[in-house]
Amino acid sequence: MKSFPVFQQLDVNGYGLYPGPTDGPAGLHIECRPGLTLVVGANGLGKTTLITLLFRLLTGPSDIPQLGVGDELGFRRLAASPIPPFQRGIFASRVSNRAVGATARIQFMLGATTITVERRLDTLALVAAKVGDIEPQEEAAFQAEVAKAAGLGSFGDFILMLRYLVFYFEDRRALVWDPSAQRQLLRMLFLPPDLAQRWTELERSILQNDSRMRNFQAVVGKEEKLLTKGLAKITDGVALRAELQALETLQETSRERLEDLEGYTDELDKQRQDARLSSLRAKQDREARFRALEHAKLLAIEARFPGRLETGRYMVAHLMSELDCLVCGTHAPEAAQMYADRLSSGKCVVCDSDLAKSEQIVEAREVADERVAKTAHQMEQADRELATTTREREMAEAQFDAHTAEMTQLRAEIATRSARLAQIVEMLPPDEAALRQQRTELAAIRSRLETMKAELAEERATFRKFVEECTEALLSSSAEIVATFEQFAGKFLSERVSLTWTSRPAAVGQGGEAIPFPAFELNMTGSDFSDTVRRAGPDDVSESQREFIDLAFRMALMRTAGQGAAGLVIDTPESSLDAVFAKRAGDVLLRFGAEPGNTVLVTSNLVEGSLLPTLISGIATTPEKAARLVDLFEIARPTAAVTADRDEYDELRAKLFEPLR
Repeated sequence: MKSFPVFQQLDVNGYGLYPGPTDGPAGLHIECRPGLTLVVGANGLGKTTLITLLFRLLTGPSDIPQLGVGDELGFRRLAASPIPPFQRGIFASRVSNRAVGATARIQFMLGATTITVERRLDTLALVAAKVGDIEPQEEAAFQAEVAKAAGLGSFGDFILMLRYLVFYFEDRRALVWDPSAQRQLLRMLFLPPDLAQRWTELERSILQNDSRMRNFQAVVGKEEKLLTKGLAKITDGVALRAELQALETLQETSRERLEDLEGYTDELDKQRQDARLSSLRAKQDREARFRALEHAKLLAIEARFPGRLETGRYMVAHLMSELDCLVCGTHAPEAAQMYADRLSSGKCVVCDSDLAKSEQIVEAREVADERVAKTAHQMEQADRELATTTREREMAEAQFDAHTAEMTQLRAEIATRSARLAQIVEMLPPDEAALRQQRTELAAIRSRLETMKAELAEERATFRKFVEECTEALLSSSAEIVATFEQFAGKFLSERVSLTWTSRPAAVGQGGEAIPFPAFELNMTGSDFSDTVRRAGPDDVSESQREFIDLAFRMALMRTAGQGAAGLVIDTPESSLDAVFAKRAGDVLLRFGAEPGNTVLVTSNLVEGSLLPTLISGIATTPEKAARLVDLFEIARPTAAVTADRDEYDELRAKLFEPLR
């Protein structure tokens, strides 16, 4: 389980953008209690600066390069790297004194660990830090302790957690439609830290070796062209050249055949992966049917125990489910089977009497028995479906294995023939010494190229197997993610929405077969659809739906993967929400903040509509309601527009903030 940041206290001192209220302490000070904290301002008063400041306090002068530019996450290098100097001065550039002497301090929780960190705002340099009882002095030590406290394999994964889950930035990508980001988040959230880190290491190694191999292949191609021109000028050594020509013809044929085979490897692999996905889904369905059958049996047992014989019901149910006796501790599968046989034959599970003659709890028993029969039938169907999909998967895998075996054999023949070609060149007349040397050198680099290809193919096969094993492990969390997403999305939307577990093939590097990675797809009803249909991209839904479908997906991942409380930081998209939808969105944000220990920090412009009143009404019910509103009109340095229109802003503020007075 992972730990998400839960913010407690933010203090900004000596920063010109936040001089503080005229009748209060200088600077900006926010105490984030469990629940919702609302930051209200206008354009230019520092809402975005505040969110960026929170983010940079946690990441410091490090980030994942190009992560925030909007491109797909893909196979980027996910290690934390130093950001360039101009980015470290982001806060200095926003005030006239270049933030000299300005500092910010944040206190937050990661699980049971309390973390405080203070930084200079002109350079983001570390002033002081404490992680639990440890006080790291260097940035690298701080990053290592934070990753450990979060339950992650690296600080790069912590940055990924912040950007894709905790912080809801204005330039955010729609995570539910970003399979490359999904696979990295599923890896990070639902695998142990060592396996999550192993995944990124294998990816990185393949990408590096793929690049090296392609560069080397270009060199080999140039050398082969030069050698071909030289051999064409030779007139002696007729017999040797005849064999040489025959072998090279065979070699070319083999290479063409290998090229053809490689051309439809992806198609065969897709068939194999489709069959494997069907088998995984059948296995998931079979597991659900099995749990339903166990539950039905438990209800049937309860129906056979009149009155309040809870102890007896529990003992029999535990024996049938776990095959262990609670009285003596014996592992007793035969006794469990005996009870199951009595249950299925309509006998009393205790004394084996015919319950058709019993006058007690007949109606409940009949209903329970009917439920058992129905779920047992569904279980049989699920078993048959699983058996069918398993056979199809085995056939597809066998076909793919035969295909790869032929390619392996062809590569071996090509290698053997290359050795013989090298021998023939050695036997050419003395006047061909220069060409012989050239051919020898080419044979050596060809051999090296083939070795690089073989090593890369082995790396890809290892990574494919690793991903398949991880996908099996991730499958156990998929049902909870789907159910939790539907809970959150159902509160946001009137339409029915659901997620479907699937796989998305993607090639690691520019060559090699595609590897199927786990992902989710979105299905949703609409005005023209009576049932849910796949929504392949963000353009398939409205702007307001897009915002909160993505937020519901983030919430589902955080609740499923997290241990305990979690924090969200949201820059509210007021302009994309209609009045009804905005009120519903406000209710869901309040509900998420009301979960034990959760914190939600929301920033918003001072706008009319239903979102702000909903949020303000929510925090007005709390004892510390005044502290939950951060009014940047009082704290931040006013812009020219705010100064000119102050009366209008004050009138609107008084109207909106009335429930808090």
